[in-house]
Amino acid sequence: MISVVILTFNGGERFSDLLSRLKKQIIMPKTILVIDSGSRDGTAARAQGSGCKVIRINKQDFNHGTTRNLGVTQTDSEFVVFLTQDAIPADEQMIAELIKPMQTDPNIAICYGRQLPRPTAKPLERFFREFNYPPQSILKTKDSIPILGLKTFFCSNSCSAIRRSIFIKLGGFKNNVIVNEDMLFAAKAINAGYAVYYSSEAKVYHSHSYSLLQIYKRYFKIGRFFADNKWLLRYGGIKHYGGNIVKSGIATFWKERKPHYIVALLAELAVKTIAYKFGWYYQLLFDRKRI
Repeated sequence: MISVVILTFNGGERFSDLLSRLKKQIIMPKTILVIDSGSRDGTAARAQGSGCKVIRINKQDFNHGTTRNLGVTQTDSEFVVFLTQDAIPADEQMIAELIKPMQTDPNIAICYGRQLPRPTAKPLERFFREFNYPPQSILKTKDSIPILGLKTFFCSNSCSAIRRSIFIKLGGFKNNVIVNEDMLFAAKAINAGYAVYYSSEAKVYHSHSYSLLQIYKRYFKIGRFFADNKWLLRYGGIKHYGGNIVKSGIATFWKERKPHYIVALLAELAVKTIAYKFGWYYQLLFDRKRI
């Protein structure tokens, strides 16, 4: 019934931990497919040694949407679970909880899980994970749009499961998209009358301690993405999302008596905003040059 697809590049010890915990799931996948983009640390060999099916591609051929679509074509299960190489199952129930809503409701096209901060995560990263992945599950449909706006389409392929029949019907992920292929698919599914489910019980440990430069690069790509998919913004803008983060962050760190993290939060949000804007205008200029 279930296949797991993992995209890897120099997975390291966290990838080994991921494979170990997958073997302890109460629902074992039929296939674990690893698509490796030219790792130099033995990731592909480690995956093969653990009984995974491995496909090797060139690093320059990797693409978030295209590579995951390849994974679907190389499996035949009705449910396909996607994981990134550093998303570590928090318990033995992760796969079971990820597909349980989809088994109950045949209208759910994709279900994504809760990303917990790693035990070593810093307070700011812990805050962002808890803000974006709350302890309450939610079913999102067209009826959610007036309430949640753009957040209706929020989804993450770091830990998700798709229903093959709906996925194929909708044409899969968009090819050659630099980020947010998961959000685009969720928006397409909801606009087609299907549902997206967030399962707070399907848990993985997944967080990063990014430098400001790494944050800048990521949000530059996000700016390019939204400039290329402006239609998404008619459901609600980024400003509303950012305003909620600021309010929640100030309340959280004030309550915890960590006012210096309020300053750190505002600084990080400023970097994200600048990067987003630069990415947005870069993409508009890039599009004009292509015409």
